[in-house]
Amino acid sequence: MFKDKEVFLFDLDGTLLSIEAEEFLKYYFGALSADFEDLCADQEQFVKLLMASTEKMIRNDGSCSNQEAFMEDFMDKMEIKNQAEAEKIKGRFDQFYQSKFTGLDQYFDLDRETPAEIIEYLKKQGKKLVLATNPLFPKEAVAARLSWIGIEAEDFELLTHYENMSYAKPNPNYYREILEKIDAAPENCLMIGNDLKEDAVASELGIKTLIISDKLIEREDSSYPVAWQGSLKEFKELIKEEV
Repeated sequence: MFKDKEVFLFDLDGTLLSIEAEEFLKYYFGALSADFEDLCADQEQFVKLLMASTEKMIRNDGSCSNQEAFMEDFMDKMEIKNQAEAEKIKGRFDQFYQSKFTGLDQYFDLDRETPAEIIEYLKKQGKKLVLATNPLFPKEAVAARLSWIGIEAEDFELLTHYENMSYAKPNPNYYREILEKIDAAPENCLMIGNDLKEDAVASELGIKTLIISDKLIEREDSSYPVAWQGSLKEFKELIKEEV
C-alpha cells in the first residue's frame, strides 16, 4: 500500500486533530460572534451570515482565492460597500485569528502524542508532507490548530488555507490544485482523512485514500474506494511496519 508513495496528504480536523467538527464550530462561532458583537448584536443571525458566506467559499469555482470569495460575500451580506471599511473588518478577522482563536484548544481533550509521532516518523523517512485541511481558515488559524497537538507548520511542504487555495473539499479540483502546487503525480500520493466523501473523493484523481475512523464522517453519497480504514494509533503502527 505504501510502496513508492512519496507524498502524504493529511486532513486535520477529525484526523490529526481529535475534535468533533460540530463541537469545534460551536466554540469557534461563539468566540467570533462575540468579537463582532458591535457589528451584529444578534449572534445567531451573525452565525447564519458566517455559515452562508462559508458555503459560498466552499462552492468557489477557482476564479479567486477562497478568502476573496468569503470576504466578498460576507461584506455584501453585511451591506458594507466602502472599501476602507471592508479592509478594516478584514483586519479584525486577521486579529481574531492571531489572538482569541489560538486559545480555543482549552475546550478540547486532545491527543497530543500520536499525531506528533506520526509526522516526526514520516519526516525522518524523507516523506513529503501536505496538510490537506479544507481551506476555510487563514494560515494563522491552521498553524494554531497544528500547535495544539505539538506539530509545526514548517513540518509540511504545503498547508492549504483560504489565502492560497481557490477550491475546497469535496471538489476534486481542490486536490488537483494541491498536486499542481507540489508538482506531484497522484499515484505517488496518499490521502489520509476521516471523511468518506470529502477526503475519499481524492480517489477520483487516482490518489489512494486511507480513512481514520476515530471521528469517522459518513455521508449518504459517500461511495469512493478506500484502501485502508482504522484508528490513528493503528495507522501509526501501520506506517512503522510498511514505510
